Amino acid sequence: MTRKATVLLSIVASCAAASVFAARPLQGEVEIEAASKIERSAGVWLDGQYVGSVKELDGRGRLVLVPGEHHLLFKLIGYEDVASTIMVEPGTRQEYRIAMTLAVGATYPEKDRTAQLRIEVKPEVAAIFINDAFAGRGDRFGTRRGVRLSVGTYRVTIALPGYEAFNAELTLRPGQTYEIKTALAKGRLDDQARELTARAPTGAEP
Repeated sequence: MTRKATVLLSIVASCAAASVFAARPLQGEVEIEAASKIERSAGVWLDGQYVGSVKELDGRGRLVLVPGEHHLLFKLIGYEDVASTIMVEPGTRQEYRIAMTLAVGATYPEKDRTAQLRIEVKPEVAAIFINDAFAGRGDRFGTRRGVRLSVGTYRVTIALPGYEAFNAELTLRPGQTYEIKTALAKGRLDDQARELTARAPTGAEP
């Protein structure tokens, strides 16, 4: 999950975080705190590279980074992107609280104008993109209820660093249930889906 050799990213269990931090005094830690359940489903991009969801970092894990300026970007379909620039000092620990707002013009269709989409993917932590927008991890779609979407045609991309991406196009009709089942094949870190990389908008909040 590392984009540059100069960036060290570790997602560690909270019980082991103290020992990792003590062993790497020249790095700094950033803890991600979700403002609500919504934000836990958001994807996280660090310095332009997708590193997982807030759910994976909130409370149980943290980012261990080399000192200096880093860029965070949070994305979730139906919500405005949140971009921020943080400064990491050696031997320090800081918290970053993420709160998202509904995208301008976002609407919720009537149930009779929606279809149900279920996705069963291995690994379950794979990122799901719908029409290029991050929609959550695979386990968000794997429940019996899945996710409801407005009727229409969608491009679905399932991707994860180190794996080959899965792509499909679906036309959803009212009241129907659709299911995708796939297991991602191992791939190369330097040949990944374009959705896994992102450039933070100019003027990102510090």
